[in-house]
Amino acid sequence: MSSKDAAFDQILLEAIDDSLQILGEEPKLAVYQYLSTMQSLDRNDIPGRLEDFQSGLKNALGGAARVVERLILRRLFQKIGSPFKESSEYEFVDHIAEAQRRFDLNKQRPTAPKDSNGPARLKKG
Repeated sequence: MSSKDAAFDQILLEAIDDSLQILGEEPKLAVYQYLSTMQSLDRNDIPGRLEDFQSGLKNALGGAARVVERLILRRLFQKIGSPFKESSEYEFVDHIAEAQRRFDLNKQRPTAPKDSNGPARLKKG
């Protein structure tokens, strides 16, 4: 796993934590415990097993899983600094793949050197 992938995985896990927190601390821990026990899916393994995570979330939360998935996606896109536009053509896992693609593109862009004087301005006169 490259450091770029590790960085994205960490952001994804933070987005998941933030989104599950809406349930409260105890229910969030209960979801992680359920995933670990019933899906053999530990928190740190989630980025590599997104389909299992999605399935486990649905089993643990029922219909509320879709709401939590949307919260995760919104938070994830917010964390990578990219707008989130929900599409019925994409599943949860597809949206995460798109977020990673955008994250990777942003990391590849060279940053322009900053001019200490700021942008040049024409003087009226």
